[in-house]
Amino acid sequence: MQRFTHIFVYGFAIFSMFFGSGNLVFPLEIGKNAGNNWLLGFLGLFLTGILLPFLGLFVIKLHRGSYNAFFGEAGKFARIVLPLFTLSLLGSFGVVPRCITVAHGGIGYLYPEISLIAFSLIFCVVTFMFGLREHLMISILGKWMTPLLLVALVTLILIGILNVPGIDLNEVKGASAFTDGFIRGYLPMDLFAAFFFSALIFKQIQAAMSEDVSHGKVIRAALKPSLVGSMLLAVIYLGFVFLGAHYKSIIEGVSPQLILPTIAAHFMGKNATLLIGIIIIFSCLTTAVALNNIYAQYICSIFKLKDNYFPLVLFGTISTSFFISLLDFRGIEKFLAPALEVSYPSLILLTIMSIIIKNHKIFKMAVFYGTLVIVIYYKYM
Repeated sequence: MQRFTHIFVYGFAIFSMFFGSGNLVFPLEIGKNAGNNWLLGFLGLFLTGILLPFLGLFVIKLHRGSYNAFFGEAGKFARIVLPLFTLSLLGSFGVVPRCITVAHGGIGYLYPEISLIAFSLIFCVVTFMFGLREHLMISILGKWMTPLLLVALVTLILIGILNVPGIDLNEVKGASAFTDGFIRGYLPMDLFAAFFFSALIFKQIQAAMSEDVSHGKVIRAALKPSLVGSMLLAVIYLGFVFLGAHYKSIIEGVSPQLILPTIAAHFMGKNATLLIGIIIIFSCLTTAVALNNIYAQYICSIFKLKDNYFPLVLFGTISTSFFISLLDFRGIEKFLAPALEVSYPSLILLTIMSIIIKNHKIFKMAVFYGTLVIVIYYKYM
């Protein structure tokens, strides 16, 4: 029974850490753009937004919970640069600031007088306080926040389905809907996050098991929560894509961070929208806490800082997130999108090769850097 409980606690924690800012926005936009072919839009999202992150979770488990060993498959240079690059985008320079702007949109729909700068300051203070309690983070996410978040999101989706307006969906070509879902599926950067979340979960599961347990058994024990987290993401994404397609007329021209509150207010009223705003804030907070914590730990490891320096480094990473968040959602996306377009194809191939090919490091390096050069050439030359 205890092992069964651990599967869901860690699975809920994985879902909660993934489900942040982009996950609350991009599936809805995919549905809005997909029209009558919203299922094909979801299929594209499933491949890059669910299947790829699951492979990212799995590949780190194959490397015994070491993301450095995984990145080292592309050589010594990649082993140093890739963790810093991906964590910088996930942490202070990308996802965390985006979490702040989406959380602000969640509450700003009802209280527009709350400025982004004031909200961001409060959000960052709370994130810092949670970040100092790393040993409680997984337990809080898995046992309390995620179940409440899931109940609220499923309730919202079901009410939206039951009250769906009787309108004809826009005619959108299937290929366009699928492509849009496929491309937008990597914008939440869940593949990047999977490398580090998997390392965090794997080490906790490994520590909870006896030392004589084989590596294969640890992998199997860690794989089950990953499946739970991925399945939960799939259910919520499917519901969000449906809502985006069927409530297009209501969210047309609405800022990304206000799409979900706008839909909720349409069929639940403003009082219920307050609840949705709180849900959005907690959803973004859990992701921000996890990513900031991992980013600060990595910086400490690079400079070989002692544990007593961690609060200072965490304060620095969160302070940077505060200033970047003032660019707002679209401003952050302007410099995130090019970085992802260049780096994602190479990391996708490295992930797949690391799962299906053992050894042959020179071949993996050639494919990784060759793909990187080709993508840069066609994008900027």
